[in-house]
Amino acid sequence: MIAHYEDIKSNTFFSQLINLKQKGSMAEHIEDFQKLNIRVNDIPEKHRIEVFVWCFKDNIQHELGLWEPNSLEKAFRWARKFQRKNYGNKEAYHS
Repeated sequence: MIAHYEDIKSNTFFSQLINLKQKGSMAEHIEDFQKLNIRVNDIPEKHRIEVFVWCFKDNIQHELGLWEPNSLEKAFRWARKFQRKNYGNKEAYHS
């Protein structure tokens, strides 16, 4: 997918978006993703969802992929659900 967008890869916001990794809570990560996402143009929602899912560790990627979100809002909701299911009220961190 990234090769398809090679022309816009030089776009700083796109580059930041595809290299974004979770460093804090799920809520903070979703907020960081949204801040970059609104600045990136000409990328279909399906690809934005893929970029969001790819920013997590393999186990979270797998879980989110199983749910096959068809919108970013669903992907965000399922990521929060994953955090609650696996970490309770504790914040999940990416390492």
